Formats: sequence, structure tokens, C-alpha cells
Amino acid sequence: MSKHTAIILIALGGPRSLDEVGPFMTAFLGRPAPPPVVSAVIERYKLIGGKSPLPEIVKAQAEALEKELGPGYRVYEGFRYSSPSIGVAFEKAVIEGADRVVGLSMSPYETIVTTGVYRAVFDQLGGPDVSTKFIASWHDNPQFIAAWNERVFDGLKRFRPGEQKHVVVVFTSHSIPVRHIAGGDPYQRQIEETIGLVVNSLNLKLWRTAWQSKGARATEPWLGPEVETTLDRIAEEGYRAVLEVPIGFTCDHIETLYDIEIVHRAHARRHGFDFERAESLNTSRLFIKALADVVKQNL
Repeated sequence: MSKHTAIILIALGGPRSLDEVGPFMTAFLGRPAPPPVVSAVIERYKLIGGKSPLPEIVKAQAEALEKELGPGYRVYEGFRYSSPSIGVAFEKAVIEGADRVVGLSMSPYETIVTTGVYRAVFDQLGGPDVSTKFIASWHDNPQFIAAWNERVFDGLKRFRPGEQKHVVVVFTSHSIPVRHIAGGDPYQRQIEETIGLVVNSLNLKLWRTAWQSKGARATEPWLGPEVETTLDRIAEEGYRAVLEVPIGFTCDHIETLYDIEIVHRAHARRHGFDFERAESLNTSRLFIKALADVVKQNL
């Protein structure tokens, strides 16, 4: 069996059916969620097709990245809260002959909330015949920025030519508790750096940063302003066209397909906005090239 370098694309995971919503929430929360909460989340998944597309998208990303990297590499998907788990992906890689395993967080922004959890699991793996490396942050990779430039540019083209210069671009990412930032977590800074690189590359004049998907039962301050508040302010300023860019995520899941496409779109409609969402990166050619560059730069 030939030796190779294995790359594990590590992500949160997601339910592949409505029956998996409850178990996924239990794994994520570390305890069973109250039945009414589970029922409410199931209703959300019904509205986006009855499952999370994330596991299938990450699998497709892995297949595309393996082709991009070429001989000597194999790429796997591993999830923290659904199957295949990070550990199962690692075992498969070793069984198939990997002598080096790289864990690549599919969130390019380092934070204890996600990448910290992934690293804690990944660092427990390994063995005397296998070297390991975890890649936690790659938010300023030039090809990653180019991939987002393409998505934003394509999103702006959906507006009428005369309207494009009046479109407010709203960059959104998942909010986290402020205490993590106060404790030195680089998450917010890295996201703002990524946004700055995209804004400068495209010479955007009208743009905002907003935060989404705050915990429903949060009892402490989280990063803000929230998207809805930002949309309210944009309306007060007299603008009537918004492009929301989910720059904090690298593939579609409930936070893009429900929170943005349904909740944020409905809020924008109440203001009479012409509202569009930039496509997620998913398996875009430039994004796969960015992942390959990240891997090679870190080896």
C-alpha cells in the first residue's frame, strides 16, 4: 500500500434527515434538547429540504480537493457532531496508508468555539508511524479572497445596472459570545481582516459588517450588530438594495438557507429592499484552488 498524505476536512456536521435532527442537537449541546426546541428546529429543516446539505457539500469539496492536489494526497471529510466523525476519518486514512494526516478546519477563522473544538479532538489522534498537523486559520489566503471576490462580483451583477452602485453589501458571520473576544479569541479580528481584503480588492464603497445566528437562549452579550438591526439602519439611511454575503461560512447549511434566505430575506422584504444573497463558496473552482494552496503552504 503506497504511503500518502491525508487531508481531513473538518466541519461541524449536520443532520442528513429529519430523524437525525434530535440526535445531532444532543451531540452538539452535550445534552438532550427540550422536545419543543427540537420540533422547532425540525420545522426549519423542513423548509430547507428536510436535511442539512453540509455533509454532502463537504464530501464534494473533499473529492474536488483530492483531484486538485493530485497524486500523493487523499482527502476525507470528518465531522464533530455527525458521521463520519473526525476519528473515523482519521482511522480510515491510516488504514488506507497515510503516513501524514492533516486536519483542515473548514472554518478559516480561528476561534475556541469551533476550531478550538476541532483541534482538541484532532490532537488526541495519531500514532508512532503517523505525523499530524492541524491547520486552524487561513482567513487571509489570497486565493480564498479571490473566491469571495468572485462571489460578491457575481452577486452584484444580479441587480439592475443602474442600481448596482447603490447596493449595500452586508458581510455576515456567525456571532459568538463577546467574552471569547475579550479573552483574546482572534475570530472577530480575522473576519474583519478578510472583509477588508475583499472590500479593498473590489473597491466597495457601500458595505457593512453584521452578525447572525445568535444563540436563541443567549443570556450574555454576543457580537453585534445583528443582521436585522443592520438592515433597519440601512433602510433609515435611504438605501433600498442589499447583497448579503455569508463570508463567515464556506458552504451552505441552515445558517445560510434558513437564517439568510428565509429570515433575513423576509426582514428585507418588510423594508421593500431589493435583496440578494451571494452564493456560498461550496465547490467553486477558486475555492478548491484556495484549499489546495492552504494545504501546500502549510506542509
